[in-house]
Amino acid sequence: MSGSKQHDASQVEPINGVEPLGFRNFVLTGRFLPYLFFSIAALAVVAVIGSIVVKAVKNHGLMPLPDTPDTYLCEGLGTAFSVTYLHGSDRVQLQAPMAILKGGVYNNRFDWINFTGDATQLGFLPPTEITYEDSKSLRISGPGYTDLVCTMGLAHTSHRRAIVQ
Repeated sequence: MSGSKQHDASQVEPINGVEPLGFRNFVLTGRFLPYLFFSIAALAVVAVIGSIVVKAVKNHGLMPLPDTPDTYLCEGLGTAFSVTYLHGSDRVQLQAPMAILKGGVYNNRFDWINFTGDATQLGFLPPTEITYEDSKSLRISGPGYTDLVCTMGLAHTSHRRAIVQ
């Protein structure tokens, strides 16, 4: 090794006036910052999408589960009864002193599951449609009556429907 020149790995000579980029120069010049930024942004996107997927699986869909239904008190058909209904859902329950009917609401029309067609089951024929609804009242119609107003029950507590974290 007498005639050969020893090469120092830390000293790299410029080629055509451009200094080769080693790891040390890559870090010291700050050229790594865009790569670091995009890596962190990609991890954040993956984390957000992952949390959405986990919550969707937990809620059985992207929308939150419906809140508790409201109870409306109805009078005027000879006997008082209540209608338990959640605005925007398809579940409904009618509770009279003699029986309980369960069913669904589709296009503002009631579909009673356990009604046999016998008026003595309730003491009256159940409603067939919702003619108006808001947050405090429900108007229903059926055979022999129209726009029977049912008002929010006393046990109702004001609540907001929100996504639960």
